[in-house]
Formats: sequence, C-alpha cells, structure tokens
Amino acid sequence: MSALPSPRVVAIVQARMSSSRLPGKVLREILDQPMLVQVVERLSRAETVHQVVVATTTDPTDAPVVALCQRQGYAYFCGSLNDVLDRFYQTARAYNADVVMRVPADFPLLDPA
Repeated sequence: MSALPSPRVVAIVQARMSSSRLPGKVLREILDQPMLVQVVERLSRAETVHQVVVATTTDPTDAPVVALCQRQGYAYFCGSLNDVLDRFYQTARAYNADVVMRVPADFPLLDPA
C-alpha cells in the first residue's frame, strides 16, 4: 500500500504598505534588510513549508512591495486591498495550496523550526 502524498503547504505572508500605525513598516530595515526579507528568508528555511508567497494588493501604494519581490525572486500575488480573505483565498488558489500558513510581514522574529 502506498503512502498518501503530503499536503502542499504554502506560507502566505501578508504585506502591504498602508499600515495605519506605521506606514511602510514591512520595508523598514532591520539589520540592513527590509523586514519583509527577514520574514520570507526565515520562512524559506522551515522544513514543513513547500513555498512562501507574499500576498500584497493591487493598490499603487504597494508597488514597492512588488518591486522588492521581483528583485529578490520571491513569489507574490496582488489582490484586493479591502478584502483580506479574498486576497488570501486567491493567493492560495494561484499557488495550489492544500494547507495555508498565514504569516504577517511584520513578524521578523519568526522561528523556522
């Protein structure tokens, strides 16, 4: 009897520039790197995650997030600014996720273990 394939785990990092308390915080530097880079790089080392995807919005204010993803070679998806659930749903569909891990982009102390 063959084993069932393991589910495809996609970590979706919510990143947008329009934070009400600290706008642009996802691109603020920590140890000479944007916070978003810190989060994606840590998640990429998690053994149970098959892919890390940055979910941002189609709003023009999030163009710097898209540009960073393109420079770094990160997978990303642009969705609704106001409908966060739909943004996550569409990202999960686009990247064939069986299991979604939701991670905020302002969580740089994430432990990959």
